[in-house]
Amino acid sequence: MLKFYLFVLLSVASISGLYAQKGTLQGKIKDTANKTNLADASVIVLKAKDSILYSFARTDKNGSFRISNVDTGNYILLVTYPNYADYTEAFTINAVEQSKDFGDVDLITKTALLTDVIVHANTAIRIKGDTTEFTADSFKVDANANVEELLKRLPGFQVDQNGNITAQGQTIKKVLVDGEEFFGDDPTLVTKNIKASMVDKVQLYDKTSDQAAFTGIDDGVRDKTVNIKLKDDQKKGYFGKIDVGGGAEDLNKGKGYYYGQTMFNSFKSKRKFSAYGTFANTGDVGLNWSDAMKYGSSGANMEVTDDGGIMFMGSGGDSELDWGGRYNGNGYPDVQSGGLHYDNKWNEDKQFINGNYKIGRIAKYGSSNTLTQNNLPDRVIFSESNNNYSSNLFRQKADAVYELKPDTASMFKISASGSFANTSSDNHYETLSRREDSSMLNDNKRDLSNEGTRNSFGANMYYQRKFKKKGRTISGNIATNIFDENTHGNLLSNSNFYDSTNTIINSQTIDQLKDNNSKSSNITSKVMYTEPLNEQFTLVSNYGYNIYKSNSARLSYNKDAEENYSKIDSTYSNRYSFDQYNHRGGMALNYKKNKILFNVGTDLSAVNYKQTDLFRNRGSLERNFVNWFPSARFSYRASQQKRVEINYNGNTNQPSINQLQPLFVNDDPLNIFIGNPELRPSFRHSLNASYFTYKVMTERAFGFWGNYQMTMNPIVTNVLTDDKGVNTYKYFNLKENYNPGYNLSIWYGRKFPKLWDIRYSVDIETRGNEYVNYINDVLNKTTSSSYGIGQRLDKYKNDAYDFGVSYNLSYNINKSSLQERINNNGFSYTLRGNLRYYITKKFIVRSDAQYFWQQKTVSFNENFERFTWDAYLIKKFGKKDNMQLILTAKDILNQNNGFSRSAYNNTITQKYNTTIGRHMLLSFVYDFNKAGAGASN
Repeated sequence: MLKFYLFVLLSVASISGLYAQKGTLQGKIKDTANKTNLADASVIVLKAKDSILYSFARTDKNGSFRISNVDTGNYILLVTYPNYADYTEAFTINAVEQSKDFGDVDLITKTALLTDVIVHANTAIRIKGDTTEFTADSFKVDANANVEELLKRLPGFQVDQNGNITAQGQTIKKVLVDGEEFFGDDPTLVTKNIKASMVDKVQLYDKTSDQAAFTGIDDGVRDKTVNIKLKDDQKKGYFGKIDVGGGAEDLNKGKGYYYGQTMFNSFKSKRKFSAYGTFANTGDVGLNWSDAMKYGSSGANMEVTDDGGIMFMGSGGDSELDWGGRYNGNGYPDVQSGGLHYDNKWNEDKQFINGNYKIGRIAKYGSSNTLTQNNLPDRVIFSESNNNYSSNLFRQKADAVYELKPDTASMFKISASGSFANTSSDNHYETLSRREDSSMLNDNKRDLSNEGTRNSFGANMYYQRKFKKKGRTISGNIATNIFDENTHGNLLSNSNFYDSTNTIINSQTIDQLKDNNSKSSNITSKVMYTEPLNEQFTLVSNYGYNIYKSNSARLSYNKDAEENYSKIDSTYSNRYSFDQYNHRGGMALNYKKNKILFNVGTDLSAVNYKQTDLFRNRGSLERNFVNWFPSARFSYRASQQKRVEINYNGNTNQPSINQLQPLFVNDDPLNIFIGNPELRPSFRHSLNASYFTYKVMTERAFGFWGNYQMTMNPIVTNVLTDDKGVNTYKYFNLKENYNPGYNLSIWYGRKFPKLWDIRYSVDIETRGNEYVNYINDVLNKTTSSSYGIGQRLDKYKNDAYDFGVSYNLSYNINKSSLQERINNNGFSYTLRGNLRYYITKKFIVRSDAQYFWQQKTVSFNENFERFTWDAYLIKKFGKKDNMQLILTAKDILNQNNGFSRSAYNNTITQKYNTTIGRHMLLSFVYDFNKAGAGASN
């Protein structure tokens, strides 16, 4: 890296003298509509760095201008003329381009174009108010390139290897097609499957919240959004892609790798129909987080939060499928998925319908090895656990939305969704714990298997109305959700406990049948009213009422004399009913004038819940809470590309059901949880501040983001570890500590025209947290912090090459007050590189590499390093280069070993997982397209 910087400095120094030569500018100013020359137009040259006037001229009677003796540097040409829109164009004078001929510069009358500013980077970029618009055909890509490839060429955009998009230094959260969601809100289904040649414009803007768009009251909430506008002649016809591949047998798996994807899209005016299907055992599951959540939760536990929302908590950890069938890189997956999408507008866009159906199956098997260090006040326990697992999930999900706008002042929307899932899992655990002198403390062998179903249904109705007085609105919604889960499985566990001489002093065996059932339903409602007090101030009020009811049964059966599971175990069997009623209301005052936005408000909620033990008839546990939710927000937007924001939020967090009165569960005999009915809510303060600025001409971005948070009266654990190594967890409030935490990030990026148009970015981060708990009744304070820096260089040349190199360096600190001599402090860094090189226009090579290194620590006495390298050979053929043959080599050095280290409270963990290793694939890609003026209806 040092050699590279020295090379850059010497190169710049060696050519700097060449830039001392003078340049000349010339051109002709014309009316774009009448095609007439404009005499006496003002032609201004500004310095691009600070927009300071550099030179000035007026056009002659023929509309021509000429400016001489222009120094080398970056400039902006500004042309003004009465009743015409201003025109600007960025340009550079250097040793290679000593003169600049602008040719015919066309101006547009203000009556034809109200307040638009044309940025004439080959007529490629237009800034319209708060929207930056890119003309797609101005950025050359391959004939069959998709939208993702187009975005990589746009100034200010970056797309990583996973398809995540960053624009002007901010993450893109939504990608729309003609202003509408496409297959839900999964951006990759747009960017990877719609062709760049179909795109007319790419629009980048900050999308306000639906509530702000309706009320006209800016609430400061914005999501960076990309809208793909299709060409009119491309909104009729069909297009798609078929991509299939396979490889040789993996000796570890016993079978070869394969994958396949197909996508079909049919557009006709405002009607869209799409279908897709995937199958793979290479880790390409075809589903992301947003899709996963739309499929419905796979977690076994459901909890209603204090604001009436529903939260699903997954069970099983790494041994089970992640939420929604996501593949997290561990184990060997086998996936099939598919989906259908339809949306349409009619009746002058007053009616709209959007529907989706998705089906998917993911099976996974593998193993993991976990090393754990448990730091106790008087000793340390070392544990090693091995887990062999297999799991299977089959799921279907459908959803639909209908929207009606009877007039310009009102809107009615109804939506419904449902999901159906079948699950199964098998896990075999072997755990051994030792004392510091290496003598055995305990061991456990455990087999756990489950089969089950999970079904859910939800519906929502929403209505909004604007009144004649600007800013006066009312809106309301009512929603319901129903959830039903049933599982059936077996637990077989054998535990041995040892003295210091490795002699067994006690043993425990569990052999049980498990039957679990959980049903729940909830109804939520909310009404919001806004009243303008004057042009600057608006009062917002809301009220909501939520009802949640559930029944849960977890029954355990032991074997009888005939080896049948018929004897119910009263200790580990439970049946509970749970009811919660929640009133929540609040008010907020909103101030908006020019570029300043400020709002302050608060909500209060009264929550009553009752949990009844139906199995033991012990009566009910009933609690009442009053929760407080203050908030404040300040925002100053100097322009779309420059803003400052400060936010404060306070949240009351009430204890969960399990923390107050947990179910008795023996799935893991070495870890036992006990509730505390006397727990009180905790209160969390969170303060955020950010600053962001971006310059379109130089693609320069600078940003700052900081967060500080603390929790008053936090709910913490007292972990009691006995002489056998069994952990018992108890919950209580800790009044004298606040569990503070902070995050700070500063980033900078820009493009360097003088250095071959290289894009450079740097990111500096630091974060820290403090956690407090008790270990065997002794206070333990765990402090963790990290400091990191990352830099990246990117360069692209059309039909020639593109490359990127980056590194991230960090230092992590973890301290526990109980065992200060034992920590997990150390450096780690990651080096990444990617290259795509066109040997010819039809033959391409590509390479992606990553090196990761982590320093040894007091707890782990070996450094860890991993170098993963993938390579590709791509051959295009066909009349329109719409077919490709691709040879892929994945993990060439066979070092992808699923390693991770983590620290939490008094525990330090290191884990290895089985992962997909070295393999090769030969694949065929076919793009088909019959869209445009010649397409059939």
